[in-house]
Amino acid sequence: MTEQFNINQFNCSISGKGQSLVWAHGLCGSMQSEDAIGVYAWHRFPKKLQLIRYDAIGHGLSTQGESVDDYLWPNLAKDMLRVAEHYRATTPLILGGQSMGCATSLFAVLAQPENVKGLVLMTPPVAWQARAAKVDYYHKIAKAARILGGKGLAQMNAKHLDKMLPSWIIDAHKHSVLGMLDGLKSMKRQTLNQLFTAAALNDLPTKQQLSTIQVPTLILAWQGDEAHPIDSAISLNKSLPNATLHIANSMDDFNDWPALISDFCIAVDH
Repeated sequence: MTEQFNINQFNCSISGKGQSLVWAHGLCGSMQSEDAIGVYAWHRFPKKLQLIRYDAIGHGLSTQGESVDDYLWPNLAKDMLRVAEHYRATTPLILGGQSMGCATSLFAVLAQPENVKGLVLMTPPVAWQARAAKVDYYHKIAKAARILGGKGLAQMNAKHLDKMLPSWIIDAHKHSVLGMLDGLKSMKRQTLNQLFTAAALNDLPTKQQLSTIQVPTLILAWQGDEAHPIDSAISLNKSLPNATLHIANSMDDFNDWPALISDFCIAVDH
């Protein structure tokens, strides 16, 4: 991991003024892919709050990492905190993200607990024993990425969207869910290989570490996605002292998420 931080490596977006929410996307995602799906509704995020979004290293329009270490979750957490610091985000921060971004947020609050006042954890990734069982799978994807590249992986994933999203989201957003894969198509073979090699090494913090995180936490999970199992979200909810869990079983439930995030951030700010 290169310790010297260069903001020019990162593609960032900032809107609104006030309490800051720093948001990180998921693995192989980007700001563009989040916007393409159209379900995050960031355009409706309250302007009295500041929203800082960015493409993680190796993703979207940000520059590639130099090694596997750059994609380890504790190092992605350092990037998140440095992006916030560069833009003089209102501290203490609210941190949040989806999947990889959720993990990034957890490691960031462990690194700077005094600098964080709330967490939004969307679709926590597979973790602990269940993740250990997937290590070989991540190594296989890393190997496939060296051969297929981003376009090849995107084509493969397009045939197996049901492995990435609940069927009820796919049915409701048939045209836009493929936009999730737009960011993946442009990703380089080396980046993807390093990213999935890191995925085999990554895991969420231990239950003991989680028990030290005292800040209010909103956990958003959905049914029907093996990469983001309900078990991870339930375990997080039990392990974090001040957490609230919402589980979406339908589009009606899921459509509430943007408002839940906004309301949570406003409540934490007061």
